[in-house]
Amino acid sequence: MKLDTALYSFITEAAEGTFSLAPFDTVLQPLLKETLQELAKDQCRKGTVLIPTLLVWLVLALTLRRDLSYDKVLNWLVSGLRWVAERLPAQNRLVSEGAISHARVKLGVAVFQQLWRKLLPALPALVPDFHEYTSVAFDGSTGTMPDTLANATVFGKPQARGGGAAAFPQVRLMSLLALAARRLLGLAYAAYTGKGTGERALLLTIVQQTVCTGLLFLMDAGLYAFEVLWTLAQREGAFLLKVPAHVHFQRTQRLADGSWLARLTGKILDPDAPPTPSGRRRWRPVTLTVRVIRVELSGFRPFWLMTNVLDPDIPARELARHYHRRWELEVAYDEIKTHQCATLRGQSPTTFRSKLPDLVKQEIYALAITYTLVRHLMTEAAKAHAQDPTQLSFLDTLQHLLDAAPLLTAATPPARVRQYTYLLALLADCELDRPRRPRLNPRVVKVKMSKFARKRATHLGQTRDMTADLRIIEVAEPLPA
Repeated sequence: MKLDTALYSFITEAAEGTFSLAPFDTVLQPLLKETLQELAKDQCRKGTVLIPTLLVWLVLALTLRRDLSYDKVLNWLVSGLRWVAERLPAQNRLVSEGAISHARVKLGVAVFQQLWRKLLPALPALVPDFHEYTSVAFDGSTGTMPDTLANATVFGKPQARGGGAAAFPQVRLMSLLALAARRLLGLAYAAYTGKGTGERALLLTIVQQTVCTGLLFLMDAGLYAFEVLWTLAQREGAFLLKVPAHVHFQRTQRLADGSWLARLTGKILDPDAPPTPSGRRRWRPVTLTVRVIRVELSGFRPFWLMTNVLDPDIPARELARHYHRRWELEVAYDEIKTHQCATLRGQSPTTFRSKLPDLVKQEIYALAITYTLVRHLMTEAAKAHAQDPTQLSFLDTLQHLLDAAPLLTAATPPARVRQYTYLLALLADCELDRPRRPRLNPRVVKVKMSKFARKRATHLGQTRDMTADLRIIEVAEPLPA
């Protein structure tokens, strides 16, 4: 079979809208067509392989196959057609050199941004995991990218330990994760340095785009800001966080479980007040009624937890135990950056592969989309086979999906239904050999290049009994004002 004939057959099928990457197409393909039409990106010149639908799936596939080059990812994407339908010959290069990058630049960032926003409400509703609340957590991270002048100019580089700039430009990331399903609910990014690029600014961006009702936000002390708590409360969201040492509150009433009601006073911008003569914005004091809990965990100093969950039927001890579930987001970052973005020896060990800033932004949204779709499939598999999705191996799941995707893509509709059911059974069988709970994760490192202790064999397999190790401290009555 000649290459031109094979490509023409493939282009014809793809142009008719029948090409999609299974098993992700059930959720994403309708949203993809809708997005391309809304942004007027659904048209392409005649005879090109990289039609918009295929190109979007290719960019998504690039975040699943970080170990392969552009051309090899394209070959993997359509390999099912070669082996099952005998559509393509054995050619390593289906497009000319540079064509994929050129097509990605022309496609732009907005397609992936809008596709990400459409994906979140299209997924099944989350089930509350803590009383009537759905537990979510914020956390920040960074992502590295190739060291090009364009990337360094837009995103910047952090300061190196020995002085000067680091080896790679970095983007600052902030994510919101539903802990029970480990599903991304929000994403914001910014340059590594500059005004408005801090984690709190990115956190507020996500909060303002999120329906907060019914969500319980678990946050570390480093993310504390009164404006954040006030915004969450005004948007009917609940919060539970560790209180930094510099924050002061006034205890008002002691509760039966050892916790206290307290007043937390801070300042917010007053939109109705005119600016000062010097042009500064005016602020007004406001007060939040919160519940504070003094907690001691074996091996750590006592600390305060603060929440606006005032229901006395939810005891302080249960809240304190639940607070430690926020570490699920660290596991999610590990799954994305260590496993999904894994590279081979000899490749640039960066989170993203693109050499242009707009293409890096494409990758950020594409990575969020593909991780969310993988986690959605894991949740579907766990639900169908009575499993806990957080106790399934992400790495094993990813490998099964990479094996199955090209074959499912090329399968006939009846065969695809059978194979999808079988795939869910395989994913449900990917149980972790060491359950994450109650595993203990001490702050140790494998390579001694930080303030933390060196990881030893004694650290492996450690567990913690939160019921025995956690204690609510009975705090004395406050002194009169």
